[in-house]
Amino acid sequence: MKNIKIKFNNLTLYLLLIALLSGYIKNALIILFIILFHECGHIFITILLGYKIKSIELFPFGGITKIDKYLNTPIYYDLLIAIFGVIFQSIIFFLGKINIIQNEMLLSYNKTIMLFNLLPIIPLDGSKILFEVYNLFFDYNKALKYYVITSILFIIIYLFFNYKYALNNYLMIGLFLFKTIEIIKNRRIIHHKFILERMLYDDLNFSHLKNKNELPIKYYKDVKYYYNYKNKIISEKEYLSKIYK
Repeated sequence: MKNIKIKFNNLTLYLLLIALLSGYIKNALIILFIILFHECGHIFITILLGYKIKSIELFPFGGITKIDKYLNTPIYYDLLIAIFGVIFQSIIFFLGKINIIQNEMLLSYNKTIMLFNLLPIIPLDGSKILFEVYNLFFDYNKALKYYVITSILFIIIYLFFNYKYALNNYLMIGLFLFKTIEIIKNRRIIHHKFILERMLYDDLNFSHLKNKNELPIKYYKDVKYYYNYKNKIISEKEYLSKIYK
């Protein structure tokens, strides 16, 4: 934990400053507490699964925890990592229901942030959960494509329902667009990294094995392939080594 870099995003610092100047610092500190508690959920499950955390960046809606792991991490591991922030927030919700926590402001903000984080907009947890669901049904490249399309669609819907509200809301939308465009620009790089991991590393975990003929490279996450190559059965790693010569 001592080597984890914790960083406040500039938008977070801006909103904290506005809260301080306008007398809403108590509200801001409660939101910050909820965000940190949410991130504790990601940290807890990440350490439990045996991964290292590189950094945490705190945003007004939550945080982005960067984890030292492969893109070929098992789907259910990535689902657990994505959902555990919301699970931790559910603890606050439950404690409110049984009247152990009676701070109405804390409970109200917690519920709002929890539901907001489930929107399928990059980089919210809802988008990460949906991405892993896409990976259950589509190859990795197609899952990335649908991941981006869904994010853009929900940014438009979010803007439609919130266009009358404050400048802070437009700053949030700007951040969502920036993060989504970042994935669009790097989509091919991400996909190639996903493929190269399968060729370079021997410690990847796969749930399924599958045999296939020589076809365009469409790999599903969590599936390891064997190929019929020139009347021989060869491993995925051997096949990729021939392609990437």
